[in-house]
Amino acid sequence: MKKLGKLRIVLVGLIIWGAVLGVGLPVVAATPWSGTVSYSLRDQAQFQVGYQLNDLFGLDLAYQDLGLQELTGNRWQTRLLLTPGDRLAFQAGYDWTGEHYLVGGQANVPLNQNIRFLSEVDTILPANSGDKYVDYLFGLQIGIGYNHYLLAGAQGEYQLREDHEPELFVELDLNWRLPKGFGIRVQPHVGVEGNFHHKTTVVKAWPNKLQTGLAVGQDPDGEWNVGLFLRY
Repeated sequence: MKKLGKLRIVLVGLIIWGAVLGVGLPVVAATPWSGTVSYSLRDQAQFQVGYQLNDLFGLDLAYQDLGLQELTGNRWQTRLLLTPGDRLAFQAGYDWTGEHYLVGGQANVPLNQNIRFLSEVDTILPANSGDKYVDYLFGLQIGIGYNHYLLAGAQGEYQLREDHEPELFVELDLNWRLPKGFGIRVQPHVGVEGNFHHKTTVVKAWPNKLQTGLAVGQDPDGEWNVGLFLRY
């Protein structure tokens, strides 16, 4: 318990450190800043603000869903981000609302000119007592045209104490650039066992690096979701 308490103090200290470094910097002109604000029928209001300390370390503050079926609802989260290059990324953080430690990583490794290996693992560990979760995805991303991709792989979400079988899937990522800074992204996802969901996003890019958009999608349970977002 003492070690968990010390880890919370370290995480809070890192966030304060990032805030102090950011004081006095104009938000629009400071390239280390990034952020997203969104509202949707299902997730309600969410936001995320990031600050890149240097090429290696960044900080992240968010109020959003963890993306797990077992832990739903928006939660206050802080994260320390580690990006040792353009192929690997790691993060460690804390879910203040549900009191969970968050540890994860991503990989994006080119195998040849047209194929990449993608993977993502997120581990959710309770600060006190409770179930431990792992959410993962890995597969091969294959280019099928200009800005169009096919991802074939396996994914799953499970408690560490339970048996688990991965779900095989195929997902398309189709992107079209339109005049005047508009773009359309369509992402249909088909599981081998028949699970299906999809998402379509319309984005408008502005000269000041700001992006606005509309997202419409349907989850595996057949429920529709519509939302607006603003991203910098």
